[in-house]
Amino acid sequence: MSQMQPLKKPPGFKDPTIPIQMPPRKVNLPPSFNTQKKKNRSCCCRCFCCCFLIILILLLLLVCACGLFYLWFDPKLPVFHLRSLEFTKFNVSESQDGQRLNAQSTLGVELKNPNVELKIVYGDTRVDLKGESDVNMGAGEVVGFVLENRKVKVVKFVMKSNELLYDDSIGKLIMNGFKNKNLRVSVDVSTDIGVGYKGWKSWKIRVKVSCGSLRLKQIENGATPKCGITLFNWV
Repeated sequence: MSQMQPLKKPPGFKDPTIPIQMPPRKVNLPPSFNTQKKKNRSCCCRCFCCCFLIILILLLLLVCACGLFYLWFDPKLPVFHLRSLEFTKFNVSESQDGQRLNAQSTLGVELKNPNVELKIVYGDTRVDLKGESDVNMGAGEVVGFVLENRKVKVVKFVMKSNELLYDDSIGKLIMNGFKNKNLRVSVDVSTDIGVGYKGWKSWKIRVKVSCGSLRLKQIENGATPKCGITLFNWV
């Protein structure tokens, strides 16, 4: 018996069991979409350039204004001098923790404004008094004030200290130095200063002033050393 041959599929026959695969469709965007995208990029570039140009112009104007201000007013820094130091109390006492320095004093700092037209505006001003071995001998503070042009002012600070001494030998050293007036002291001043002209005032900058090490006998004999000024933590 002869084998039956499978029937040939007619032309155009599609097997219903095989899923139909559609070719990917290409989405044609309208020409206006690409045009809009290019316009947005162009607008962003223009905005960036305009902002950069405005900032650059403002910086140039600021530099020119500062230069003209400096040439016209010739601003100068204030001058600091240590003027006086008087102790109303000074003793070393024993406590449960160890020796303590109990001191009270009045410190005078002379401020001079050398500017011809500009006044100097001070913020709150703090003074720290240091002794031998960097012992804290008192601190005082005054509120802000204004020093007019070509004026000199002596600012008084009331100082108090209740410092714990880390070594008994330090107590003997500073007491002996206080009695024979050979005790060395130094003064540190921290403040903010700005300048003013009539009703206008500038912003303030941080200033640190250091008055070098002096013996008590030198101060009592009228020594008034000039103090060094540090701006922005730069000497």
